Amino acid sequence: MYTLTTPTSQFALQTLIEVFQLFQSEPTFKTLATVDVQLSREGWPVNVTRFNGALTIRQTLSASDFAAALVDEVATAWFHRGSEIAAPWQVRPQHWESFQALFGLDRDVRLLFSSSQIEAEKATAKACGEHFQFSNCVWRAARDRLGLGSNGPHEPVSGLVNGRHEVHVAYALVANRPVPESVIADYRAMEEPFKYGLEWAQPLLDLPELRGALHPRKWAALAQVLRHAKITLTCETVPAYVDAVRSLPDDVEPLVVDNRLYEVGLLQSLPLPDRFMSPVDVGTPVSEFAARVRGLVADNRRTVDLKRAEEELAKGRISKRLFELQRQMVLLDHGRSTYEWPNRLATGVAERNVGYLLSVLDTADDRNRISKQAVREVLGVKLRGLKPADRRRAVFALCGFDETAQSACEAAEAVRREAEQHAEDARRAREAAEGSKYRRPDDSLVSGAAHVDESIAAGFVEIRDWRKGASREYVLVNPVSKEGRALRAKDGTLAYARTVLDARLAA
Repeated sequence: MYTLTTPTSQFALQTLIEVFQLFQSEPTFKTLATVDVQLSREGWPVNVTRFNGALTIRQTLSASDFAAALVDEVATAWFHRGSEIAAPWQVRPQHWESFQALFGLDRDVRLLFSSSQIEAEKATAKACGEHFQFSNCVWRAARDRLGLGSNGPHEPVSGLVNGRHEVHVAYALVANRPVPESVIADYRAMEEPFKYGLEWAQPLLDLPELRGALHPRKWAALAQVLRHAKITLTCETVPAYVDAVRSLPDDVEPLVVDNRLYEVGLLQSLPLPDRFMSPVDVGTPVSEFAARVRGLVADNRRTVDLKRAEEELAKGRISKRLFELQRQMVLLDHGRSTYEWPNRLATGVAERNVGYLLSVLDTADDRNRISKQAVREVLGVKLRGLKPADRRRAVFALCGFDETAQSACEAAEAVRREAEQHAEDARRAREAAEGSKYRRPDDSLVSGAAHVDESIAAGFVEIRDWRKGASREYVLVNPVSKEGRALRAKDGTLAYARTVLDARLAA
């Protein structure tokens, strides 16, 4: 037993590792004078010193002997159960944390040993073909005395070693092992005792009826379903849920558990989203064509969505509850489909908006199939299964254009697209030129775009070039004064100058 005393506090501690933990975690010890910190073991004083600002207790023992002494203290205080060694789930979480802290003492081994001791330990380890680490000394002592290291023993389901105390407590609870009440009380006092895949263990703390009732994997699957459904078990309701899944395989998936609970009435149907709680103004069709488009679109969506939900259910990707919800939503959505898109398309037809209709109907056969079907049924114009030129001609004919009018329209459209492309090229060229810098004759700096604009405005209206080695030089030339101003292809000024001069010629 250790007694640690300061002018304002006194601590009774069972092991030296707890003393080190207190030195590291308690802010008070970072500011106290060393002489104000008194430590004794069983009444015998222990020398506390300070190294690099941190309180510590320097050792005279070898690293191996000191590690053994530390582990012996921990083993005696918390792990020895007569002739047996306690499992992690039989040890309180704070004591397991202190045991784990033993392996972190070598973060600064100079707190424990003098430089000469450390050099001697390194030499001894090197002679054995090893590298000196104090944690290795602790590891060997722990394996010899407790049969485990910092990574803990094997957990029962995966068989992997695990150093998380809560893992071993969780599996001990689900197996109905005699977990000490002090350990259970410690976990009940925690805000989130079981995290990172162990959430299923939380109900086991307060419901002894669940312990040992189901295989760990089966209980984990059931717990996940209950958690998502926001169902909290009580001692009265436990039997019904346990009996419902008892016949299922031990490695059952949560989806299967969800289906079983739904079948026996322990899970309710999933509620419809809030959007279905209020009516929708579907609008009014502007024509028979719009009404047919709306009907075809709604029917197609219903068919596709129902088929998708059925396939997902058949493949085991969704639960029966979710399937029923999706099916209900699909059927309700059929009647909530609006006339917004059908009316827009019908208006395009009525107004003979050939540009808009080309964008919708002059497309590959697998695009806008429903709209093309409505055009065929109501307007008698076939658009699918045609060559691209014939399909385009059909759209123009739908708008009342003969071949001559179509040619004129396409020519005007080509001119418009070319003008748009030139404008876009000019924008991009100017944007690129803005990123460069040029020096004016007065030695001030301007952007590449301003350099081009000012030069052309000053009469530099010809672009000339010549080869210089493996590259080519470009300049804007004033044909009157024969002066030239530099351009560069890489910084965008050459392209920008060309677009500006081309625009001047076209004006």
